Amino acid sequence: MTTLTERPRGARRLPGPRPAASGPARLRALLAWHALLAVALAGLLIGAAVAGFGPRGTSGTVIGLLLVALLAADIAALPLLARRRHLGRVLSLAVSYLGFLALALLLLQEIGAFTGLDALGATFIRGVPFLIVALLAFVAGGIGERGDLPGPLARPARIVALVALAGMLIAVGLLPALLTLVQRLADPVALGLLAGVAVFGFFARMAWSERTADDFATTSTQREGLDGLLYVSPNVLGFLLFFVGPLLFSLYASLTDWDLFSTPVFIGLDNYIQILSLDVAAGGELREGFREVLSAGGLTVGARDPLFWISMRNIAVFAVLAIPLAVLPALLIASALNTKVPGMRIFRAIYFVPTVAGVVGVTLIWKQLFNATVGYVNYGMSVVAGWFGATAPQPQWLSDADIVLFSLVIVFVWQYIGYNTILFLAGMQGLPADLYEAAHLDGASGWQRFRYITIPQLAPTTFFVVATTGIFALQLFTESVILFSNFTPPGSGPNNAALTPVGYLYQEGFQRFSPGYASAVAWLLFFVIFAFTFVQFQRQRAAAEGV
Repeated sequence: MTTLTERPRGARRLPGPRPAASGPARLRALLAWHALLAVALAGLLIGAAVAGFGPRGTSGTVIGLLLVALLAADIAALPLLARRRHLGRVLSLAVSYLGFLALALLLLQEIGAFTGLDALGATFIRGVPFLIVALLAFVAGGIGERGDLPGPLARPARIVALVALAGMLIAVGLLPALLTLVQRLADPVALGLLAGVAVFGFFARMAWSERTADDFATTSTQREGLDGLLYVSPNVLGFLLFFVGPLLFSLYASLTDWDLFSTPVFIGLDNYIQILSLDVAAGGELREGFREVLSAGGLTVGARDPLFWISMRNIAVFAVLAIPLAVLPALLIASALNTKVPGMRIFRAIYFVPTVAGVVGVTLIWKQLFNATVGYVNYGMSVVAGWFGATAPQPQWLSDADIVLFSLVIVFVWQYIGYNTILFLAGMQGLPADLYEAAHLDGASGWQRFRYITIPQLAPTTFFVVATTGIFALQLFTESVILFSNFTPPGSGPNNAALTPVGYLYQEGFQRFSPGYASAVAWLLFFVIFAFTFVQFQRQRAAAEGV
């Protein structure tokens, strides 16, 4: 028999006020935790600065900045926690959560878990038969539970599945691997990291708990927002670590003189000055250190880095040719595919196939087609010319400096015209049909409906297509490297006629081992792409506003 103040074991607690002492106890625990953590972090940073220990170079700088940021967040959380502000709870949870993740990764690295996973991947094939048996048994057990199989077969099926899973674990060697990892936990460093993981995890769980949320008078909106941030935190942290982090590091590297093997030396904007420096001479000689890039009408343009400007000239010519050829025909093809003719779905799939095909495989095929001796492009030109009694020229598609860019244009257009066609087709199918019906009743021809309805209504789609096609064109790399792989360096083509900015960036970073200079090239290319996209955006907005 239970009294009024007792609850049966396992019974759910009814909503109501909690003991008054529980809130202050948790609050004091969080305050004490963050105070100790602040002292520890401050001591670690001061000790590292005074004694000069810890990782040096770029990695040491990054770790130091992260510790400083963590210390700042920890210190900022203390007064907010004391006043029971929601922001204090958020900072407390963030500091503990990030510390938990960092120490957990260090612990896994210390005990060799990542190398162990790699080793298990090599033996996984031995467990595939057991895995197949387990899956079939689970399916059979589920069918038995629904009554599709006799009842007595359901339990044996589940037993077989469990036995098969155990056999798979034994076959791949997972159990010995787990025992090895457990043994490595006996190392003092691993034990210290494990204790840190437990402590940080405990306080992260405390800051996230419903009771702490009640103590801080957290609203339902604030609860949902914090829960949502936690659920998306893996993606957010991955984005910060593997995109934003390298991006900021490349910006720092672009301001340094770095050969990948020594410590980067900060040189400011010298890399950018070296790349962008130009000299124009009218009938005279260029200044010392400048080499000719372009000569026309008695004027000679020179640059300190002529290869960069040659690559920019090539990509500009390529973009002027490739973007219209990949966009305008796609619009016309989409208009044709938008008709209700039997078999149109087959043609839509055919046009989309080049988009899903592998770039490397497609480019290798085109390289064979462009072969001046046995390629089908020149052979097809000869056959067509023979029908009219003429002799077709035999262009050297991959070795003539005057036409190698056309080879790249053909490959690029063939690859992206189907993608753009599908985008235009999707845009057309979203247009209101009543506009076309009204225009048809007013006697508008098919061309007039296309000119005055389809094209204006497709303006947002056209903006997206042109912008994405331009970005793809300005980032051209793989096609050039594969088509002109027999040149030195690969992808440059005859007399650097096929050199692209991304190809030049690759040469500087991975062939000449100048990642600082390559980073500067990458950022300049980023500004070019940003300018192109910004201009397209402004044109789209002006058209939408009727300017």
